[in-house]
Amino acid sequence: MKYLIFDAGPIISLTMNGMLSIIEKLKGVFDGEFILTPQVKREVVDRPMKIKKFKLEALQVKDMIDRGVFKMTTDIVASQKLSREAKRILKVVNGVLRVTATGEKIGIVHNGEAECLAFSKLCNYENVIVIDERTTRMLSEAPGDLKKMMERKLHMPLDADLKLLGELKSVKYIRSAELLYVAWKKGLVSVGKSRELLDALLYGVKFKGCAISSKEIDEIVRYAVSSEKS
Repeated sequence: MKYLIFDAGPIISLTMNGMLSIIEKLKGVFDGEFILTPQVKREVVDRPMKIKKFKLEALQVKDMIDRGVFKMTTDIVASQKLSREAKRILKVVNGVLRVTATGEKIGIVHNGEAECLAFSKLCNYENVIVIDERTTRMLSEAPGDLKKMMERKLHMPLDADLKLLGELKSVKYIRSAELLYVAWKKGLVSVGKSRELLDALLYGVKFKGCAISSKEIDEIVRYAVSSEKS
C-alpha cells in the first residue's frame, strides 16, 4: 500500500486554478490511497462550508471524500493516537528555532502540517506528503538552510537546535507542481499535452501558493519536452 498525504495548500491551489478534478484522475492511475487528516479536512471542507465564497469548492472536496477519492486518516489510525503524535511533533519542531535576543520560540508548522507529519510516521506504509509550503519541506530536505531562511524572513538573528529534526529526515514530499507534471505526462489534462500547457499549469500553481521558482519551471518544461521527443 502507498499513501499520498495531502496538506490543505495543494488542494486549495488546484481548486483556485479550476484543476480539482485532476486529483480524481490521478487517483485513478495511482496504486494506493489519497489521504486527508482531520485538521486538513477542517481547512478545506468544514471552515469553507461556512463561507459563501468558498462553499462550492468545499462541497466538491466533501463529495470526493464521500466517494472515496480521499480517505480519512481515521480509517487507518485512531484519532487520539494521531492527535498525540501531532502535538508531540508541534512541540518538537516549533522548539527548534528561538529568537536570539529573547529566547522566544518560532512557530514553523501548524496543526494541519503536523498531522500530515504524524500520519507519515504512524501509518507503517510507504508514503509521500503533498505540500506546497517550503518551510515544512525544509525540515527534512534542507534543515541546515532553515535557520538562514527564517532569519531573512524575520529580519532577526535566531538560535537553532537542528538535531531535534533528525526524526524527520526520512519524510518525503512532493508539490502540486509535481502532481500536475504527472497529470500532463499521462495525458490527464483535457486540453492537450503541449509545452505551453505544462508551462501554464506550473505557473498557475506557482501564483496560487506553490513554492516553485521560475527556474525550476523552465527546467521541468525543458526536461518534459526533451523526454517526449526521445
